[in-house]
Amino acid sequence: MIAKLSALSFLGFFFLTANAPQSDAQQPPAPPVKINAKFRYSVKFVCGHAQEPKPCEQFRQGGDSSGEVIWICPGSTVPAGANGAQVVSGLYATAINVSNPGGPRRGETGTAVFAKKFAIALPWQNSGPVSRFERAILEADHAFEIDCEEIAAKFSRPSSDSSTPTPFPVFLKGFLLIVSPVELDITAVYTARGSGGVSTMDVEIIQPRKQEQVVIAEIPAEIPTD
Repeated sequence: MIAKLSALSFLGFFFLTANAPQSDAQQPPAPPVKINAKFRYSVKFVCGHAQEPKPCEQFRQGGDSSGEVIWICPGSTVPAGANGAQVVSGLYATAINVSNPGGPRRGETGTAVFAKKFAIALPWQNSGPVSRFERAILEADHAFEIDCEEIAAKFSRPSSDSSTPTPFPVFLKGFLLIVSPVELDITAVYTARGSGGVSTMDVEIIQPRKQEQVVIAEIPAEIPTD
């Protein structure tokens, strides 16, 4: 009798396991979506800790006043005309607030579905890495914020011995690009604290550019909660 009950219990467990819904990790990735955009926003961002630059030194070839002027900038990646500095030494942060001012009309909810991506800017007319377009959704009269933590996460690499992402640069400059079928309210808040301890803040309202284009946007991964 005990053996019979054990067999029935095993069959019941097998049936429940076979018919249980699969976890999210086993689900195939959602297909990308097509967005017919009419407006484009370019938002400058500056994030991270800028180190103290090393000054450039000037000398003339040939050792006389008629020689060509040559600049040497130790440890610098910027043109000599900038005297070795990209920005002044200090901490920089950017918070970009996006709001959907549209309301429900003609039976529609007013929800905005648009796309965003990030482009890193490098010195010496070099183009940096660019992330792929990702879909974003905002209900009418709702808002969200894009900050330096999210931007840095797009350009991190997992270390070889750990699944924890390792930040790719300590200092990031570039643009957030948003394309949308409807107008949005976008405001950028820039804060900085120099090596002397003085903090500054600037707020900029981002104006849209009318530019029709069709983009394919990926469905973003779940936002981490820890």
